[in-house]
Amino acid sequence: MRPTHIRTTRRLTAWTILALAMALLAASCGADEPAEDAATTTTVPLADQAAYAEPGPYVVGTTTLDLDGRIVEVWYPADPGSEAGATRDVFEIRQLLPDALKSLVPDELNPRYETAAYRGIPASGDGPFPLVIFAHGFGAYPTEYQFLLTHLASWGFVVAGPDFRERSLLAAFANAGVTTTTTDDATAREQARQRLADEAAIMTGTRELLAAENDRVGGLLEGRVDTTRVGVAGHSAGVASAVAAADVDPAVRTFIAMSGGRPPGGGFELPAPDKPGMVMTGGRDQVAALDRVEGFYESLDPPKRLVVIDDAGHNSFNDLCVIGIEQGGLVEIAKQVGIPVPEQLERLFNDGCVGEFLPPADAWPPILHFVTAQLRAELGVDPQPVGLGPGVATAFPPATVTYEESL
Repeated sequence: MRPTHIRTTRRLTAWTILALAMALLAASCGADEPAEDAATTTTVPLADQAAYAEPGPYVVGTTTLDLDGRIVEVWYPADPGSEAGATRDVFEIRQLLPDALKSLVPDELNPRYETAAYRGIPASGDGPFPLVIFAHGFGAYPTEYQFLLTHLASWGFVVAGPDFRERSLLAAFANAGVTTTTTDDATAREQARQRLADEAAIMTGTRELLAAENDRVGGLLEGRVDTTRVGVAGHSAGVASAVAAADVDPAVRTFIAMSGGRPPGGGFELPAPDKPGMVMTGGRDQVAALDRVEGFYESLDPPKRLVVIDDAGHNSFNDLCVIGIEQGGLVEIAKQVGIPVPEQLERLFNDGCVGEFLPPADAWPPILHFVTAQLRAELGVDPQPVGLGPGVATAFPPATVTYEESL
């Protein structure tokens, strides 16, 4: 395990130090302080507070919308007590399999994953809330990121996750063993550009869908969604979707890229949006290698932040390692029932879950904190950034966190 490394390219002049001191004094006196739910104190500087590792003040509701035949899962803040009499939302992994494989999974091996959200409960009247649009990775689906997306809703965001069915679990099984025809470099670059444009359009379409829901009289989310304050985030293959949306959509104010970066082998590069960004990854990720992720970070202009959780893997950023854990995990369940898992998918699904990786319970607190802190700071929820400074990197033992920022 690497020692905690903290690097910053900020230059602290005497005037800057004086300004920071005055800001902290004002915060301690109640002026320009962050929201009460930031759990601030007068003894720890705002930048060093790990304020968002635990759930926020809101209960979480969930609903499903339709974007031209594409499922969009939504999580939103609800007032405490509004969940009375409701049960937590549960989904079955079997329902995400291709129809030909569903019958192979018996009830006793079918993981039922209970989430922290309650379906259809009233949204909080405290809104409108900023919007976060999330793009899932390859072989995944929006509901595979419940630990993160419900957490964001508990801290006062409406979170929308469109299903990129072109790279979902169904698509991964359907395309297993399919080889693609080799094309020349120019054609490959053009195809990549077109995919980015298509994925950005899905992200933008999701924002427009939530704007319509905000305006729909009598709707569940009427008056609850602020689509002038939008953040985008993506994991793995979803990084390209998020970055592309941030690059072309003026409503997007910030982006978060998790476990994704420059494509291997050179050629077409991801755009570098001229907006505040955060890049995150696991130091032991073998799917999106650290040098690729750091290369993407280096390509960005300030303001930007980099967070590396040293012993985390690719799936430390989703729920995959804990879904069906009682039955041995998803890959083991598939083997028990005779579902063939392509080697590519097995490597992908096991990265972060099988071997000497940081357990999810230890990897999730820094992920939850930094994602929430970035969004709250850049979308104007916190007047001053909370928990975005070098000192906070040591706040998540046993996780070892490397933090870098260029502001």
